[in-house]
Amino acid sequence: ILEEKCCGKLERIALPVFQPSTPDPAPASDQVQRLPSEGSGDAEKLKEPSTAQSHTPGDTSLSLALSLGQSTDSLGPYGDGDGAENQVQPKRPSLIDRQPSTVEYLPGMTHSACPKGLLPKFSSWSLLKLGSAKSYNCHTGLEQPSFLPGSSFLLPWDLVIRSRSEEDAGLMEPLDGGSSSWPAPNKSLVGKRGSAGGLGRGRRRDDMARVFVGFEYEDSRGRRFISSGPDKIVKALGPGGAKDPATRVLNTDMPLYVPSPSQGRGLKPHFAQLARLFIVVPDAPLEITLNPQVQPGPPPCPIFHPEQTEVVLPPDGFWVLRFPYSYATERGPCFPPKENQPLSNYKVLRGILRATTANPVPQ
Repeated sequence: ILEEKCCGKLERIALPVFQPSTPDPAPASDQVQRLPSEGSGDAEKLKEPSTAQSHTPGDTSLSLALSLGQSTDSLGPYGDGDGAENQVQPKRPSLIDRQPSTVEYLPGMTHSACPKGLLPKFSSWSLLKLGSAKSYNCHTGLEQPSFLPGSSFLLPWDLVIRSRSEEDAGLMEPLDGGSSSWPAPNKSLVGKRGSAGGLGRGRRRDDMARVFVGFEYEDSRGRRFISSGPDKIVKALGPGGAKDPATRVLNTDMPLYVPSPSQGRGLKPHFAQLARLFIVVPDAPLEITLNPQVQPGPPPCPIFHPEQTEVVLPPDGFWVLRFPYSYATERGPCFPPKENQPLSNYKVLRGILRATTANPVPQ
């Protein structure tokens, strides 16, 4: 209902969700997940319709994911001991990655320990395009309500664009998709026609482009702010916008919860939660790949990610990724930190953005 009033007309990148092929789809059974090989004995318990045989021939009760034994996917590095089941996953075919089940849905959210080949009925993530790259003004910041004064500015991320006709490799820094895809922290980039500090949006003659990035936090009272580091709030006092580069927030694990800058008079601390990620992709031969991974609790808490793990943001766009408000597996929710729990266990893993040069269109 609210979407029709605010963002229903905006362009978006739709994330894959469960598409039923039967009128009465069912959630994946946790009991079958423990006994994936005994499909014939659990046929009556699941009460699946006969149309499931198109996905798993010979076993009409199990979805493709569970009948292949994918439900024994472990917690990965956060597993706590018994590794007998953890050996099943690498031996199974990757067919389920291309054919998600249409008769069973994932009762929780997608994460590193959920069965493969299952999708939730709806996505807890949202990726919208607010406009073109020029719709963000670096001198005024985000023109949205409830931001703390001077904290609505996105951080600049200067990237070198390598031209195919460029011969002087000493002045260029290639973007090959590897570890050198983004500039190292505290490394100044100098182009042929000036320093990185004087660049505008879009491609310049010096083959450099500027992306803008902003990790936005919001507390329970609606106060919003952009963070320039794990423990720092953006403070832009003048009209020039934020001065801190985005490399610090991109090259480190960002906290999922931070103490709210306005604690109030009560003894109970207030937390601000990571709510959105803003990305301004310039009109340049550049592709930004989005890969958010969130660990909302101490190990062995799994790592949550969107239903599509990597999303390419095309050039000339002002994008916003909305993070989930709460994180839940098929076994229940992951609760926010209490007063005596360290906030460092709740984090967004580094590497959320990756930059590569786009192949130029042949003339």
